[in-house]
Amino acid sequence: MTAGEPTEKATELIIPSQGASAEQAAEKAGDKPAAVEPTDKKAEDKPAAAEPAIEKNVEDPAAAEPKSTDPFADFPKGTFDMDAFKRVYSNEDTEAMAIPHFWNNFDPEHYSIWHCEYKFPEELKLTFMSCNLISGMFQRLEPLKKNAFGSVILFGSDNNASISGVWVWRGPKLVFELSPDWQVDYESYEWKKLDPKDDSTRSLVNEYLLWEGDFDGKKVNQGKIFK
Repeated sequence: MTAGEPTEKATELIIPSQGASAEQAAEKAGDKPAAVEPTDKKAEDKPAAAEPAIEKNVEDPAAAEPKSTDPFADFPKGTFDMDAFKRVYSNEDTEAMAIPHFWNNFDPEHYSIWHCEYKFPEELKLTFMSCNLISGMFQRLEPLKKNAFGSVILFGSDNNASISGVWVWRGPKLVFELSPDWQVDYESYEWKKLDPKDDSTRSLVNEYLLWEGDFDGKKVNQGKIFK
């Protein structure tokens, strides 16, 4: 360089040598290499956690269906429509409509008629307590209503009373033995199965449906209908 010639700052061009890394070249050029975030090798190698399997709750159709608790489930249906008779008895004249309907439609092969008599008349002191005795029995027999009908009468007065009635239900035997829930009261009564072909049975049933008749000389105080 001769005197008087302008001087220029020499710029050094750095060419990375064979095999030099980009970081080394950058350091020589005075540039700071970009930071490289560390990687977790273990995290990279670890497989992603599998999602928990969804447990399928498959119900057994047979187990899902509740077992029938109807004591009459296996009884033949028969031809006597108990509900139809109850509607006629409740809404029509008893003697002119309900009684003929009963005898015209009664199915003796699948239904039976019973007479009951309370065993302990000496315990019937007050009329209202005797009525409560009948009402309590009816309440405990509530599930039986669909398949039974009853007319129970209190005869006499305070300290001189008796209770008896006529029942009709599905099946040929004492219905109370079909369920433990129905056995609270029935042993306090004498039960007699009646022959629907007998004229005396027809007369007795008619009297209890009407609450009118001879009743062996007993005077009707009041009655209750199970329907």
